[in-house]
Amino acid sequence: MAVTARTITAPAAEPRVPAPPRPAGRDVALDLVRGLAIVILLVNHLRYGGGLEVVTHTVLSAAEVLVAVSGVVVGMVFGRRWLADGARATTGMLLRRARKLYVASVVVVALVGLLTLVPGLNAEAVTVSPHGGSAHYDHDHPLRLALAIITLEAGPWQFNILGFFIAAIALTPLVLVALERGRWPALLALSWALWLLGRAWPHDVLPMQSEGPFPILVWQLLFVHGVVLGWHRDAVGRWMRAHGGALLGAIVAVALVAAVLRLQAKGLEPFGLSAVIGREDWTAWDLAHYEKTTLDPARVLTMMTVAAAAYLGFRRFEPLAERTVGRVLLPLGRNSFYLFIMHVFVCLAVASVPFLAAERVGWGGAVAVQAGCLALLWLMVTRRFLFRWVPR
Repeated sequence: MAVTARTITAPAAEPRVPAPPRPAGRDVALDLVRGLAIVILLVNHLRYGGGLEVVTHTVLSAAEVLVAVSGVVVGMVFGRRWLADGARATTGMLLRRARKLYVASVVVVALVGLLTLVPGLNAEAVTVSPHGGSAHYDHDHPLRLALAIITLEAGPWQFNILGFFIAAIALTPLVLVALERGRWPALLALSWALWLLGRAWPHDVLPMQSEGPFPILVWQLLFVHGVVLGWHRDAVGRWMRAHGGALLGAIVAVALVAAVLRLQAKGLEPFGLSAVIGREDWTAWDLAHYEKTTLDPARVLTMMTVAAAAYLGFRRFEPLAERTVGRVLLPLGRNSFYLFIMHVFVCLAVASVPFLAAERVGWGGAVAVQAGCLALLWLMVTRRFLFRWVPR
């Protein structure tokens, strides 16, 4: 009688913490960079100060990264759909996306307006910008206040960039038309011309609050260049594979020099360069070249080279990054609009707790609060809290 051998295979051990699911076709490194930008966004908007906020605010701004990355994603995703589904269908998708962002923004602005009436809440934490300006809720006539909410003239300062995103996405079909016809050099030339016009013409184009810190004529530069890059992603990817080593070295070198100069200008003195150029001259140079509204080339060079270095680093060590920092950054990067909404209410809640005030908790307490808020938002994403109602 034959004896059949049975092979017993032990079940493979599962990792303690499963890696985030990887959606098909996603650029993991890009999601990691966007997740990093969300971390920086939260740290800076909590306004606790400290070393973490100084470093992040100085050498890598969340706004520039999110605008540029959003452009790249729009160019990749909607560029493919433009060619596959046609201009009419894709334009409809983009306009519906812009409408969704607009409706959600109006709801958030209205909710924050109602919360300003609740006793005990420190509404000034979200209605008065630390950089000057208010959230424009202080209108005596109800109809004027309603108009401010509908036009997004009012709103929390942590949220005001959404007006720019709504307009940029609604205008994206015009960019895709030019790209389909191969007119990307003319498109980039026009983008630079509008940037120059926006820097020289101190007038609002949109009624939205975003026109103050993020004027569309100026900030479209990053978005349009991102869309062009996303549209030509395959060609750019082939070029990067051929010149990856030299490109990474050049970008890292420029990023390091730009970061050192920026830290020096902020008074951190990494190499004591004030002995060569006076402290007052450094301060004047920083004020002239790093103001957010005008988007000076020095600021763009600093922020974009640091972001590009982070992207290339994540891409070079993608499996390791996905298993480590990706557990935190990927859920944040893949749900950025949800977090844009929810972090406003987290900032308001923290500011309304007296014993969590920055002057009371000290440096260590500030880091703990920042980490705790980040953990809370991460849990909200991973547990899909209110995902049915809050757009992502």
